[in-house]
Amino acid sequence: MFFNLLRILLLLLLTGTVSKITLTALNPYQLPLLFSVEGLYSLWWGLRLDLTAAAALATPLVLLLLAGARAGIIKPLLFLAAVWLILTTTGDAIYMLEAGRHVTFEVFTGKGLEQGLLATAFTTYLPQVLAATGLTVAAAFFIWRLALVPSAGRKPAWAYNTALLMAWLVVAATAIRGGWSDAPQSPMSAYKIGEPQQAGLAWNAPYAITYYLSKGEKRAAQQLTPPPSERDLRILARQYDASAEFIAPAKRANVLMVLLESWTAADLYSYAQQVDAAPHFDHLRANSLTTQAMYADGYRTVEGMFATFCSFPNPIGGGVAGTQLQGADYACLPRLLKEQGWDTHFVQGSGKGIVGAFAQTLGFTHSYGKSDYTFEGTENYWGYMDDDIYQFALNKLGSLSAPYLMAINTGTTHDTFLPKESDYVFGKDDRTALRRNVIHHADGALQRFMDALPGVLRAPTLIVLLADHTASIAPEGLQRNAIPFLMLATDGSLPVRQLPVQAGQLDIAPTIIDWLGGNVPWFTGQSLLANNYHGFAHYSSGQSVSRIENGRLVRFDVTADDRAECFAIEENGLDLQADNCESPSYSDMLSRARAYTRYTQSLLFAGKTQDFARQLLSK
Repeated sequence: MFFNLLRILLLLLLTGTVSKITLTALNPYQLPLLFSVEGLYSLWWGLRLDLTAAAALATPLVLLLLAGARAGIIKPLLFLAAVWLILTTTGDAIYMLEAGRHVTFEVFTGKGLEQGLLATAFTTYLPQVLAATGLTVAAAFFIWRLALVPSAGRKPAWAYNTALLMAWLVVAATAIRGGWSDAPQSPMSAYKIGEPQQAGLAWNAPYAITYYLSKGEKRAAQQLTPPPSERDLRILARQYDASAEFIAPAKRANVLMVLLESWTAADLYSYAQQVDAAPHFDHLRANSLTTQAMYADGYRTVEGMFATFCSFPNPIGGGVAGTQLQGADYACLPRLLKEQGWDTHFVQGSGKGIVGAFAQTLGFTHSYGKSDYTFEGTENYWGYMDDDIYQFALNKLGSLSAPYLMAINTGTTHDTFLPKESDYVFGKDDRTALRRNVIHHADGALQRFMDALPGVLRAPTLIVLLADHTASIAPEGLQRNAIPFLMLATDGSLPVRQLPVQAGQLDIAPTIIDWLGGNVPWFTGQSLLANNYHGFAHYSSGQSVSRIENGRLVRFDVTADDRAECFAIEENGLDLQADNCESPSYSDMLSRARAYTRYTQSLLFAGKTQDFARQLLSK
């Protein structure tokens, strides 16, 4: 019986792997990679995903076999499982040629188009269809010849089968989960390989399609806006330099970014002037380049990462990570620097999970989580706390040669746990006090990290500190989106100044590129080093989009042109006063905001963010 189980698993694994290799060989864009050392490594790396699909499909058959089902029942079901592997791999390969990305939530977009899709497959992609047919015939032959021998032996069948069942469940759970050393995997775990092209080869289409079918259509990112009008494009053409070209960074310097998990500006004295939860950050801010206010584009780490690293807005009311958008061809800061020779690293103290995989989707070659730590430390519910995360980062920094980009996602403020009772300096009366306690503790860890940095920084380094988003804060004014921010350069090349502007995470990547001497025309934010800054902040919630410019905020429903609110922003950058939307200044803001939203959402869902400036050139 053991060998029966093994034969079923290996046949499905072989079917999936051979189908992947065969269909990849028919893709002229992936063919050179397939027959290379990197391609072989990608196939080997993707075996864990191939095994996931094979184990998931084999499990019902194994249960039937152990329950006493005969080969006459098992073999037809095994054939159906093999056909699923072949057809999903073929469909994904055709979609890759047609759309340039793998199938994720797009499994729901073809409803009612089945006849047309089949006609396209048989006309335009006949080689793929013939390959699938050949693979199906081969699978039928091998399954027909497969020997499924009835169990026999000295041990009672029930005891032997029970032992096999328990062993199989352990193996299958491990394969489907992707091991036990980190958070459970998803199809996007293919991007943990560190290179998008190699991830495309490691990708397992049957697993991905089954996974997203199980998640349901409602979990897909939805485009809520109509396409931009000609008027929208003309408005944006006046705002952006459509003739700008990509300029590679000329300054071979390091970039170190710290994403201060869940920090909020309302808890810092230098912003709200109410409490002193982070005195060291306030001291740093007084001696750095900063802005009057900074606003997050989202409410989750992955949303803050996308806005910060890609200078592009998130899908309205949601994020890119874990949706059909994650595999699109976004040219974000980590990827651009990596292509220019930078070594890219992403550090966090929790399990790598979706955040670690998303970081590699954006271009980080190396992604580290708590399973990579070789020392014992203090952990909260999520993983290591900030002192240990910083120590891990310091150890890495000491071994890196310039240039590099390292991003650190902190962890203390992901929880309310602190090691000692005396650490709760603001008490425990409510969520606000608990939030301020962990920020105060994290601020101390930040000070120790900054004090240790000179010992490991051997080249000019740009240091950027900003929160990825806020958490546990009341929805009053802009408190949920106002985040702390500063940047400083170890070579003194940045001015010590508080810019009188209200900026957003979209401005971070353009500023970094500008400091490095480059330019990226598809970044939609603006460099804070520009002589005449005229940027903005942006965020969304549900169907509502908010845009901040020059002390004013407009908020509108993207599904209706007649629903808008306007506010004047108080000097602290947090409080709002309702204002009249009929004034020309708000009317112009609304036009720009609506045009920008419709245009960027269309490019985002089409996977063509790099066309941002190019499509405005003729307007």
